[in-house]
Amino acid sequence: MHSDFSSIFQVILTEGHIFSEHAGLSGTGLRRVRPIQYAIHWLYGVSEPMILRIVDYILSIRFLTETAIGKKILYAIAAVSWFFPHGIVLTTGAAEKMVDFIERSEGPKGARIAVGPCVCQVALNRRQEPHMKDMVLLYGADIYYHLNMGYELISAERAKEILRECDAAGLVHAVEFCMNSGKWVFVICNCDDKICVPTRVFLQTGKMLFPGPEIVAHERDRCIGTEKCGNCLERCIAGANSVEGDGKVAVDYEKCIGCGLCVGTCLGRARTMVTREDYRHDHQVPAELLLAENETT
Repeated sequence: MHSDFSSIFQVILTEGHIFSEHAGLSGTGLRRVRPIQYAIHWLYGVSEPMILRIVDYILSIRFLTETAIGKKILYAIAAVSWFFPHGIVLTTGAAEKMVDFIERSEGPKGARIAVGPCVCQVALNRRQEPHMKDMVLLYGADIYYHLNMGYELISAERAKEILRECDAAGLVHAVEFCMNSGKWVFVICNCDDKICVPTRVFLQTGKMLFPGPEIVAHERDRCIGTEKCGNCLERCIAGANSVEGDGKVAVDYEKCIGCGLCVGTCLGRARTMVTREDYRHDHQVPAELLLAENETT
């Protein structure tokens, strides 16, 4: 830990000029990230494994996860933790569009995209594949690359390959930001519901993850039922699907977070993704950066 903090100040003192090259998101464009934000987020990067271990311990306390009073306490803790990473759920197509946007945008140059080992897996010492799936963006790519934690700079095409691999593995993409601000966007996480700490907090509290700009559309007549398919039940971490009396699947649209994982594996081709009318996070990550021309529901 001491060497990590020493490296921060060494960079600040000896390479301060590089701060002018760090790029951050600002609406539908990029902006120059100022030294104070860069330094704060670097400190977070150094501390993140410890923070994840603390939250994992909190989630292991049965009183907090299995009793009514405990759940209220856990909800309150999550509600006031607005400065920690929160994510907007993306389909693979939307995540790819964000990668393309970052690749083509003009502005401060710096690094653009890097990938490294899943920080939750490393912090908790629980490994599963895919392991190299923590995709840091913009100034986040600079920070995590220079923290010597196994991150490597990658091209946009390689980033999109990784996103597709994560989709095939049933992982949920979420573009994450700190301080409840899109100006602090720094990563696309590829999340599971067994190890990923923010996702597990979401499943307990409804906090930390926000529904994305897309939502599933389901044609019930085309559903071939759980005896022949049922893949959507396994792929949805949000519990938005349920089996009806005739064996077909119904969708609870209030629970759909917009990940799109159920669409590609629906054998009856009963599902598509459409634009969510009540997307509430344009002020953080504008939908126009993420969407193709979709229908609206």
